[in-house]
Order: sequence, then structure tokens, then C-alpha cells
Amino acid sequence: MPRPRLTVSTRASLVALSALALLGLAHWMRPRHLVSAELLVYLLGVLPNLAAVIAITFVLLAGWIDQHPTASPGDMRRRCRAFALFATAGLIVWEVGQLFSRSLRFDYHDIAATLLGLGASWTLNAWVIRGAPGPHTTR
Repeated sequence: MPRPRLTVSTRASLVALSALALLGLAHWMRPRHLVSAELLVYLLGVLPNLAAVIAITFVLLAGWIDQHPTASPGDMRRRCRAFALFATAGLIVWEVGQLFSRSLRFDYHDIAATLLGLGASWTLNAWVIRGAPGPHTTR
């Protein structure tokens, strides 16, 4: 008996949940100083931006796919790119806004991580919509 494949909306939801778990883990670990290696401390500093772009993109995409059950893979790809650009723009505006804050600190490394999250979102989208003529296909 063939094993059913995950639907596109389920794959998008799994990516979103994984990114949210990564974001939560990074926020939990940072104040506890559980790592001492300089590289790991740096990665914990920028990881929330990378994970946030992925999480926002795929939460929005999963909801959109559920609302558009007949969307083509091309439509899903374009929508994913639009959501990823929206998330990236929002996070960059937030980071630039920190230049004018007394309590928050601007970090160009966060902007670089945000852009990496944009690329990761576009790359992960290839897996999410892989082989899907429609979002609810279980081929």
C-alpha cells in the first residue's frame, strides 16, 4: 500500500512550526548564556531574524493555500515570494527603526540574517510545493 504524501498546506505548516520552534529556542537560550563559543553566541544573536522570516512566510503561505485550494504551483511560488518579501521588508524596517531607539540596538548582522532568511524561504518553498498540482493532493 503506497504511503500518502503530505499536502502542500501541511508541508508549509510544518516549515512554519519548525521555524517558530527555532525562534523560540533561540530566544530561550540567549539570556541563559548556555553557550560560550563566540560563533555560537553570534549565531544565537542573529538566528531570530532568520527564523522569523521563514516563520512569517510559511504561516501566511499555509493560510493562503488553505483559502485557495485550486492554486497552481506557480501561484504558490509567487505568493511565497511575496510573503517572504513582505516579512523581510518588515524586519528590515524594524531593524532600521532601532537606529532611533534608546533601548534597542541596531545591528547590520541582523539585516544580513534577515536576507539569509529570505533566501532560505525561497529555497524551502521548492520542497513545500514539490510535485503538487493542487494543495490537497496526496499522490
